[in-house]
Amino acid sequence: MSATDRAPTQPSQSAILKLLVVAIVVGMLAAAASSIFVEIIAAGQKLVFEQLPTSLGIGKGQWWWAAVLLLVGAGVVALARLMPGHTGKGPLTGFHFDDPLSMVPSVLVAALGTLIFGIALGPEAPLIVLGTAVGAILTRNSAPDARKAAMFLGGAAAIGAVFGNPFVTGFMILEFIALGQVPVVLLVPAFVALASGYLTQLGILDLPGFGVHSLAVPGLPDFTAIAPGDVLMGLVVAVAAAVVAIAARQGGLAFSSFAQKKAVPALFIGAVITAAALGAAQLGFGVAQDQILFSGNSGMAALVQQTSATVVAVILVCKLFAYAAALGGGFRGGPIFPATFLGVAAGVLVALLIPAAPLSAMAAAGIAASAAAMLKLPATSALLAAVLVAGTGPAIAPFAIFGAVIGWLVRLGLDARTARPSAPTGSTAAQAP
Repeated sequence: MSATDRAPTQPSQSAILKLLVVAIVVGMLAAAASSIFVEIIAAGQKLVFEQLPTSLGIGKGQWWWAAVLLLVGAGVVALARLMPGHTGKGPLTGFHFDDPLSMVPSVLVAALGTLIFGIALGPEAPLIVLGTAVGAILTRNSAPDARKAAMFLGGAAAIGAVFGNPFVTGFMILEFIALGQVPVVLLVPAFVALASGYLTQLGILDLPGFGVHSLAVPGLPDFTAIAPGDVLMGLVVAVAAAVVAIAARQGGLAFSSFAQKKAVPALFIGAVITAAALGAAQLGFGVAQDQILFSGNSGMAALVQQTSATVVAVILVCKLFAYAAALGGGFRGGPIFPATFLGVAAGVLVALLIPAAPLSAMAAAGIAASAAAMLKLPATSALLAAVLVAGTGPAIAPFAIFGAVIGWLVRLGLDARTARPSAPTGSTAAQAP
């Protein structure tokens, strides 16, 4: 659905009720499909990174085995490019709710090759494509406007299933509407789709759900009181995290220019860059693989327990390179979760360099700034940070808000300097951010 697509400003009551019914059905099915897809990714990662090397007598955690898997993943994505649709649009072009059904199989195969084999992206973008496919199939005989609406509702419910909290996606939809990317008539149906999708995760009475995906940074200490210097240190973290996110994005954009001309070589070069980053961190500093590979969610617990500023700096730099290679190399996944990992890393680094800096507040500021710089959605980024660090206490809220604003301002400044007309990464229009 592009920004030019608009439903009637005052739809009839019967049309609204029909849309709400569609939202319930599409939301439940899209969230169920999303949960199954996420479980397939998790099972695939466990198979190739743990079970298979153990059965072969190699042992888990070998750098060279991970390097082989990264190259295999690049090969899977390269094969997916031969399918109709050629794997669709990359993570730097935004979230798309209007991909045709013919493109969906190639996107999902490329996403499996990307995410199972360790490339540093998250699942949110392919989940949106999966959700839009559910909406398109269920309304295949409906009018074009109804089909577009159902595709958006399915995409929203699908991404809501991975955030562990429907309100994060709800805020994202509100920002889409505020920016003119989504018609306001879809606001309430989208909320209904999110709620219906969440029910499929929670379950009802004796009917088990698919399970709620935890969205939190584990191991952070409680933070209940703000000292005078905490806000200033939080602003420093926010600037640093925004700069890091922008660096990853710019690196991805530069690499994507090459990938547009040499698509298959770029995939394997991206895999080699990721393997080199992993090798530098793991072989040189003993860093666990999940702090460089994957979306970063599984590596956050170990990250916040780091006691060496040097090691955290290495993780930050190596993850940045892996992330940039993933963003621009032709792989298929979402940009949100690796950005939040970089934000946490920036917060941990400042907390180690400045012992007086409260770790939880610094993490909140870093997450919000990094996400806002990458997505250009400040309200969503602030809420995402608040949800990820909510367990440490309500005092982190100002840091999440200030961090998101700073990240957004840094991104606006970059866009102004480069004079590139841009849409937010969440844009439903098919244009680069």
